[in-house]
Amino acid sequence: MRGTGIQRRSARDADELTDRMRQVKERSGLTYRELEQRAQARGEILARSTLADVLQRQSLPRPELLVAFLHACGVDDEREIAAWLETRSRIEEGSGRSRRFRRPPMAVAVAVIAVLLLTAGVWMLLPGDEKGTRAPAVSAVRGWVEIRPARTPNLCLTEGRDRSGAYPSAIAAQRPCGEARPPHTYLKRVHDGADAPYYIEWHHPKHGKGCLTIRRSAPAKGMLEPWDACSRSNKDQHFRMEPVGATTRYRLRPEGTGRCVGIAAEDTAPEAEAVEKRCTDGPDQQFLIENVA
Repeated sequence: MRGTGIQRRSARDADELTDRMRQVKERSGLTYRELEQRAQARGEILARSTLADVLQRQSLPRPELLVAFLHACGVDDEREIAAWLETRSRIEEGSGRSRRFRRPPMAVAVAVIAVLLLTAGVWMLLPGDEKGTRAPAVSAVRGWVEIRPARTPNLCLTEGRDRSGAYPSAIAAQRPCGEARPPHTYLKRVHDGADAPYYIEWHHPKHGKGCLTIRRSAPAKGMLEPWDACSRSNKDQHFRMEPVGATTRYRLRPEGTGRCVGIAAEDTAPEAEAVEKRCTDGPDQQFLIENVA
């Protein structure tokens, strides 16, 4: 596997990270157009104008752009790519803390009041069961779990393939539960806090750990793919578990998108893919989540 050989871990801010990226580009000997074309050949998006803006203005790249850039430059060592993403995340978190410290006192007070009001509203609006009680918090089932589509409880959300054959890598699909392990599924908070979103981790004895990630580019756009690197800054790996009334029934909501995870074409057949789609009240977007030994 090929890495960059660039000391990206020493980067302290966006300027230094983009300087390391420029070094990688120079070492590759590729033009912006050639990088864009190589990314397209992999089914990734790397617009040369966007990349040029990032490198010239020294702004922090989006996680998916950074990954596509490294791939286009010939970096195929996933551990190396994960390290770049971790460095990017560290820089973003550091700049975020700095911005919060500079927030005016009045803005802090307004933000706290807004959060309290929103929390109260969400508490009142959470759907209940037939007796009017709320479904239990998903924290009760974090850890090792089994995620099953509510309409087909004999199937589990696990490793599958794009049925069209357009994308050869592993994606999330519904398959008979007896064939669902490995990988083993683990729910983990992205950060501390009762309202924190979750990573949906897959643990495989051969391939290691992967975080389910919403693909944003064709092929397999909208499908869930396990990535080696879990990142606090990658919102496409963060999922909200929204109770749907029944004691173990939830919607999976990718954070910040206003959309939900459901089964492609509302299919009930084995091998049907999990995809991000517009939220509805349909049963194809409801999942049973239960702890397993």
